[in-house]
Amino acid sequence: MPMRTWAALACAVAMLTMTGCMAPAHMFMEVEKAGHVRTTERGMAVLRQHIKTLQDRGDPMGDYYYAMANADGWIDEVRDPKAITALFEKAAAKGAMDARILLALQVATSQAVPGRLDYAMSPRGNVEAWEQGLSQLLPLLQQQCYARRLVVDEGRPKVHYYSIAYNVWPTYRDGHWVQNAQKQWEQRIKEDPQRQALWEQIHRQCLLRRNEFLDVNDRKS
Repeated sequence: MPMRTWAALACAVAMLTMTGCMAPAHMFMEVEKAGHVRTTERGMAVLRQHIKTLQDRGDPMGDYYYAMANADGWIDEVRDPKAITALFEKAAAKGAMDARILLALQVATSQAVPGRLDYAMSPRGNVEAWEQGLSQLLPLLQQQCYARRLVVDEGRPKVHYYSIAYNVWPTYRDGHWVQNAQKQWEQRIKEDPQRQALWEQIHRQCLLRRNEFLDVNDRKS
């Protein structure tokens, strides 16, 4: 008998006995949760295999994705921020443009670890580092406007693309403010329409792939 039928019978019996249907509902929630976990784990296994395949081929993107996975924490083999940064430097030295881009962005945002693409990016009060990082970043983005990251999207393993300039141009639209020791707000970077237009144009012209799924062969079989 299908599970939904068993649930209906369970509720009918519960109504007769005045006990309610909380236990079956909770059970089905747990089953759904367990199913989601299994689907995510399968997706992560595909991502790990994808990294290994690229590394076995000598493709620098394999080293880049390995560095990114440790930065994100779903591969937990390297934890020290300096060691994770060294992984990105290794990938960059082999020719991975994504790694070079994220190392420049790390300088600009004064982050301990490269690749925090799901977080808001800002100068974090260090205007000198911001300008230094952007001077490295601009020529790289003229060659490649995005960086990639491996994710599991609704249970499916996927290469996700991020427009890097998207994190830059709002700083010149809004300016950059920080609190001083007296808890007063100070403007460290003023609004700059020309620089806003430069970085926003890079973002607007950045054409990103939306659905680069890695389980296509599995779904066809």
